[in-house]
Amino acid sequence: MKKILFILAVITFSLVFCGCTTSQNQMNNTNISENKNVVKNEQMSKPVEIQTPKIKEINCMYLVREGNATKIQFNLIYENGSIAKPKNGEVILTIYDDSGLLYNRTYNINELQTTSKFYEIKLPQIKGFYDTAKFVLTFKSGNISISKTIYGTIEKYSPEEIQHILENEYHEHSIKTNIEQYRNETGIKFTVKEYGYCRIYDNTTGKIKKAFRVDFIVKNLNQDDYEFSPMAVCLIHNNTKYWKIGGLDDVDLGIYQEINGYWLFNPPNNISNLRLDFKIEDIVYDIPLSNSE
Repeated sequence: MKKILFILAVITFSLVFCGCTTSQNQMNNTNISENKNVVKNEQMSKPVEIQTPKIKEINCMYLVREGNATKIQFNLIYENGSIAKPKNGEVILTIYDDSGLLYNRTYNINELQTTSKFYEIKLPQIKGFYDTAKFVLTFKSGNISISKTIYGTIEKYSPEEIQHILENEYHEHSIKTNIEQYRNETGIKFTVKEYGYCRIYDNTTGKIKKAFRVDFIVKNLNQDDYEFSPMAVCLIHNNTKYWKIGGLDDVDLGIYQEINGYWLFNPPNNISNLRLDFKIEDIVYDIPLSNSE
């Protein structure tokens, strides 16, 4: 009888233990499932980060004329091919002809006029020494820097305007001096007043080229009229001669008369120890223009 009771007790304990284990497993499985749902819900609730596409290039750029007005039209393109309208950035416009820089200005892109597709830059009157110019547009924002270049026609200065501009340019940058040299044999006093690099306009080719210019005063101190007719006029630098290519030639001088003139030369590499050299009859005038750069 005791044996039977012992067996029944063991069976009862086993059933109770298995039930507890099953319940615990069910609870554990329920907790795992709930945890997964919580994680999934948290992931779904996080905001999605939207990345702005990067600006790839200046796709189109045109020079547009409307009556007397001229403007630049351009657009910016994202990497995905859509039209870009950035919130900030700057636009740099530079214009060149063969003589150098004609125009340079920086614009805030938010201040430019826009159409559905293009930004617009209204240009002031642009004139140059040539009728063709290069237009370079650059957009910068953060680490982005992109450029585009086109060519177009501009208004050209008249030969008289060009001459006036180049003359003023020379006098603005030239070296002013007062170097005198007199020869008893000729009775001619020669005074260098100004010298330096310059640009000159070639009427034959229509081109601007570099030269070197020396301005001077010649005075006749003879008791008679004198024909000023210098020969072998050149600049000398380190034994290299740069010959005269333009300027004053022969001229008749009255008694005590003086005249202003200038000579043009092929340009030397620099002006250190530069000398002006010429002859009047057999008399040499050798005039040091500078001893250092």
